[in-house]
Amino acid sequence: MKKIEFENINFSYYNSYKKKIKNLEDISFSINAGEIILIVGDSGSGKSTLLNILNGIIPEVIEGHLEGNIKIDCKENLKIYERSLILGNVFQNPRSQFFTNNTTAELVFAMENYGFSYEEMELRLETISNKFNIKNLLNRDIFSLSSGERQFLALLTALITNPSVIVFDEPSANLDYGNAMRLKGQITDLKKERKTIIIADHRFYYLKGIIDRVFLIENKNIVEFKTEEEFSNSSYGKRVFSLFSHDFAQQKVVKSVKEKVRVRDVSYRDILENINTVFNEGEITTIVGINGSGKTTLARIISKVIKPNKGNIDIRDKLLYIMQDADFQLFGASVLKELEITSKDSKRNEEALKLLNLWHLKDKHPQSLSGGEKQRLQLAISLVSDAKVIIFDEPTSGLDKKSMERVLRLLKLLKKEKTIIIISHDYEFIRKSTDKVIYIKDSKIDKEFYLEKENIKTLNDIYGEMEAYYE
Repeated sequence: MKKIEFENINFSYYNSYKKKIKNLEDISFSINAGEIILIVGDSGSGKSTLLNILNGIIPEVIEGHLEGNIKIDCKENLKIYERSLILGNVFQNPRSQFFTNNTTAELVFAMENYGFSYEEMELRLETISNKFNIKNLLNRDIFSLSSGERQFLALLTALITNPSVIVFDEPSANLDYGNAMRLKGQITDLKKERKTIIIADHRFYYLKGIIDRVFLIENKNIVEFKTEEEFSNSSYGKRVFSLFSHDFAQQKVVKSVKEKVRVRDVSYRDILENINTVFNEGEITTIVGINGSGKTTLARIISKVIKPNKGNIDIRDKLLYIMQDADFQLFGASVLKELEITSKDSKRNEEALKLLNLWHLKDKHPQSLSGGEKQRLQLAISLVSDAKVIIFDEPTSGLDKKSMERVLRLLKLLKKEKTIIIISHDYEFIRKSTDKVIYIKDSKIDKEFYLEKENIKTLNDIYGEMEAYYE
């Protein structure tokens, strides 16, 4: 049975000069009930646009010129409120779909808006709580949740009205390895219930073995791969499918003695306890651990955003903290003006934008960029900054392979004269960039090692621990 049909879909938007820009052209496809469809494409290619056309946000909320027919459950051109009972959406940034500050209130919010009875809401809340074992997630402040918990809550809010189609936009972007593999299990269970699953993502190792078809958005159109294997064997520049069996080239590991940051006996609430470590100039140090382990908390303490309850930070140079959520850190009226906040050197700003393939977007407002483009803009800021210590929190979140490789080239430039601290769950990126690894577990530094050949197994074992944590 055809669940979704797109017939000759064209979409254009108008830029700040009122010029019509075509984003998608002559898109036609159908999706059957119970299928798992992976949507891939470079950052800014139109993946989120396609999903927003499907769920009705385009053109009812986001303006533009839309042509063609869309059928969902054999019904043409349904309104957004009609689609939302059929389609459950998990957005790239879960914060953008929350309407309350309490987890339980958020779970019942959609049901309240649809006029469900109190008894029905109670029953559905109890059912989903038992099914997903989420009693520890109920009645909590949403702002206190880790990124993985927020992602899980977003999924639950999408499922509670029992939609037949679940749409994910970059669901793995901020998840640790264990949470990503848990998401695979949840998606597999949904497929068994004959749910239709549509996933747009750049990282898809966690979907290995369960994908039915792949839609590649390229040159404003769709290239369809009939099987996961066909896509895996294609020439498209994709992220690694098999993380631990892939033959990564061994990187030259730098061991510097130029100490720039020292963390002394730092403790913070019940999150971090007696943290001691150093960060050296010329090295890239990556901090790993499960969602909620304290990685971002440590970064915020080092950057003096928050104060530790005990201990201190010795830092000898100016520091720049590139946050995980780009929306909190972009203030300029255009992409170019965003860089001008940090640097008045026009030549340097132009070179940075060109290096990160953003020059053609220099006049666009930062908030109009795709998630991956915002991420690259933050990296451009780091390139023009005169800070000598830079912290990157999930710098490859939402990035395709080409963009990740640009980040790798950028980091090689930066590490020559700067101290680089990275928080990341991205195994592929870590293997290609990192000199030293710090593993935070149970509020403490559990392991600290240079990523030489003999220590690859240690890193793999850490990822095994993160997966086992959620079992």
